Amino acid sequence: MCTLAAKKINNGFLIFKTRDLKQKAKTKVVKETGKVKKLLIVDENGHCEGLNEFGIGIIEATLKPYPPIKYPDSSLITRRLLNKKSIEEALEVIKKSRCSFNSILSDGQTAFIVEKTPNNFAITRLRDSGVIANLSLKLSKKNGSKLKEVRLASKTRLLRGKEIVKNINNLNDIKKFLSDKKGHPLYSICRGKESVSETRCAFIYDLKAREIFFCPTSPDQGFFAKHSL
Repeated sequence: MCTLAAKKINNGFLIFKTRDLKQKAKTKVVKETGKVKKLLIVDENGHCEGLNEFGIGIIEATLKPYPPIKYPDSSLITRRLLNKKSIEEALEVIKKSRCSFNSILSDGQTAFIVEKTPNNFAITRLRDSGVIANLSLKLSKKNGSKLKEVRLASKTRLLRGKEIVKNINNLNDIKKFLSDKKGHPLYSICRGKESVSETRCAFIYDLKAREIFFCPTSPDQGFFAKHSL
């Protein structure tokens, strides 16, 4: 369970998220060179999201499709979509995949909420800001966890995120958003050990600067280190 958001600051989008997990997973930032240079968030279980040299970045959260079916992990195609030079090409990669995506995709100038299950696809273009959790916005409302507690937590975080994202004006405001503990520990954006999944790390993409600010622990306690491509 994660909370994802985008906010336009000084005519450019920054995208950012908390990463909530049931168990710890050693997560780090790595730089990859090759056909297209990438700055990636990866962990020991194969999770992958990040940005590329063209300023395209993706952050994502789990969205379990309804009815339940097997589907490839979205991390399997992250590098493929980040090999693209334009956001339109990256959107096509997602649209044609059989993965389940619940993501924000941006190139700094434009930003989209992208919802994808193996059989359905929807995008929402953002004007100034946007927030998503682990529920569908445009696709079937039945997508997501079956557990009432998890669905309530997702809805509560979504509403809280929408309430405070509009007041973000700078990087420090984003860090406060990611550290927000209203409703703690079960229903807050920055979640505690008593919840189904705990906030393990957080990160911010400055797509114009090709930078990631990464906090390897709970963002209310840790430091955001800058990584540049």
